[in-house]
Amino acid sequence: MRHTLTWRPLDAFCWTAALYTVQFQGEFERSILNDSWLDSPKCRRTPRTHCDLTPDLGSDSDYGVRVRAECGQQVTPWTRLNGLFNRRETLLRPLEMAVEAMGDGVRVSFERLPQTASVGITLWRQGQEQEASTVRLEQTPMLFTALQEGAVYCVRACTYLDGRPGSAPTDTHCVTIGDHEEPWKKPTAAMVTVVVMAALLFAVFWSVGRCKAEGCHAHFQKEPLPFSLQQPNWQTEQLPCPEQGEICEPITALFLLELT
Repeated sequence: MRHTLTWRPLDAFCWTAALYTVQFQGEFERSILNDSWLDSPKCRRTPRTHCDLTPDLGSDSDYGVRVRAECGQQVTPWTRLNGLFNRRETLLRPLEMAVEAMGDGVRVSFERLPQTASVGITLWRQGQEQEASTVRLEQTPMLFTALQEGAVYCVRACTYLDGRPGSAPTDTHCVTIGDHEEPWKKPTAAMVTVVVMAALLFAVFWSVGRCKAEGCHAHFQKEPLPFSLQQPNWQTEQLPCPEQGEICEPITALFLLELT
């Protein structure tokens, strides 16, 4: 519900910084103050090209708005807003809504809510939109309970100004009642798994540490040796190696004599 007037900067070249002034006129100024205009206190000779008129347009009457530029000693004609502005015709942005199935109900929450408008939430069972019911948001998050398990319910929300829609409706969100896991189940299952594994490892190491020799041999038996390796008295015999004589062969030696 903030109303901001914006305009394009001055097209003509200006040796100094262009300054802008914004004026507004309501029904009181038109009928009682002889068609006079009032300066917006925040937008008198401002270098900005926008003006927040929220405090100036404080009633549900029709307002005229105009702006002009100053360049040194030169002043442009007033440029008026096309038509009259009434804050009752303001269209707000659609709400950011989150819908979640919880138990036998639906949980609806919003990130940001308008301060000067009310929010209506429409809930219906899928396929029965003609029987939808709209309730006014009282708190966020809001929980709808006692819904039929296994059925699909749809939710849509809209802001209202003076009983009339002030924004486009949100997208329709549909959820199945009971078709979800409780949020505590996953961490609980993980914790139980960790505890069970830790208990098993502790039992194994404790059993190995406290196991006696007889008990360990009884539970951890070795494979029996083959029959050939179980003979208690082995007889070994070293086979003699025959001695071989030195082998000799006759050779003929030639001696070279050198005569001088």
